[in-house]
Amino acid sequence: MRARLIINADDLGLSREINAGILWGLEHGCISDTSLLIRARHAEGAVEGLRQLGISHAGIHINLDEILGWRAGGYELHPRAVLVDMLEKGELARACHAEARLQIEAFLSTGLRISHIDTHHHVHGFMPIFELIIDLARDYQIPAVRFSPKGYRLSTREDIPFEEGLYALMQGKIRERRLFSCTDCLEGAHRLKETGPGDTELVVHPSRGGEPWRAAELEALSKTGGRSRLMTEGIRVVSFHGLASEGCP
Repeated sequence: MRARLIINADDLGLSREINAGILWGLEHGCISDTSLLIRARHAEGAVEGLRQLGISHAGIHINLDEILGWRAGGYELHPRAVLVDMLEKGELARACHAEARLQIEAFLSTGLRISHIDTHHHVHGFMPIFELIIDLARDYQIPAVRFSPKGYRLSTREDIPFEEGLYALMQGKIRERRLFSCTDCLEGAHRLKETGPGDTELVVHPSRGGEPWRAAELEALSKTGGRSRLMTEGIRVVSFHGLASEGCP
């Protein structure tokens, strides 16, 4: 089976340093896609940077942290069991749905097209948020969604709860909606070597300066030698838009 890899940089728009790192990586071929935080402070500069590179498609990185009561440093307003219960009762999920829709509309107002949808801190790993995300993908004809069949780990907070049966159900819903998702999802530039057959999304968080761990991500990516070197290893580097254009799923 052929190997296709999306190197997708999250958090575009969050800071000038992050914008500079992601845009540099896109220009030099060590990043193949990105997800934009449309309400972030530096989103306007990020959009202009994409335009200057001739990029017309990007992912939307839906940020629901404020509604969920999540803050930097791993702070969470509600214990996980309480949060999940609140989401399942519906009112909180409806607030998330409304906010996500507003963010999609704001993204589309820039003139960019949405190639894929994912969430800040992978909160669509919670089933109620996952369902609203794929509903919005249908409503706005977004062709692809990030999905990790093995669950989502978070470096600064408790992982998203993973249940094999529940995630199998999610995967089935993705197929039913005829959305594209990769067969595997890895996080961190150091995991590039784990790319296997099929379609893989490698989620990275690069920057030029700023937080050291982000700067280290960009340095690691720059040492891969870009697309040409990966091609020699049998890995074709693509974007979500590129895969959708090839007729996936």
